[in-house]
Formats: sequence, C-alpha cells, structure tokens
Amino acid sequence: MTNNHTLLGPWIKRFLQEYLISDRNLASNTQHSYRDTLCQLLPFMACQARTPIEKLKVEDVSADRVKNIPFGS
Repeated sequence: MTNNHTLLGPWIKRFLQEYLISDRNLASNTQHSYRDTLCQLLPFMACQARTPIEKLKVEDVSADRVKNIPFGS
C-alpha cells in the first residue's frame, strides 16, 4: 500500500473504523448507514472523476460534485 495521503480509501477506512466507533460511539445501525451511503456514493464519484474507486483522491469528492448529483435519475 502506498503512503499517498491524498488517496481517499485510507481516510474512509479510518472514518468508518475509528471515528464512528471509537470517537463518536455511534450505534451499529448508524455505522451501517454511513457505510451503505459511501457504497453508493463512491462508484458515482469514481465515474465522475473517470478513475477507479481505489484511486480516488480526496479532492475527487468535492462539495460541488456532491451537490450536483442528479437525484432520482
């Protein structure tokens, strides 16, 4: 694994495994909701960025890109 701090994957892993569980102590249903949302969001973001999911970078998931998601399509 690379030490590239701009890749999104390690940040998401840390968010799901450390922040939601240890820091926030959220219920498992809430943790699963976050996980499931990311499972839907990341493929779309990868398509928009024209890059494989495992190579998504933090800047590929911008606020503008998320705001422009066509809901209901």
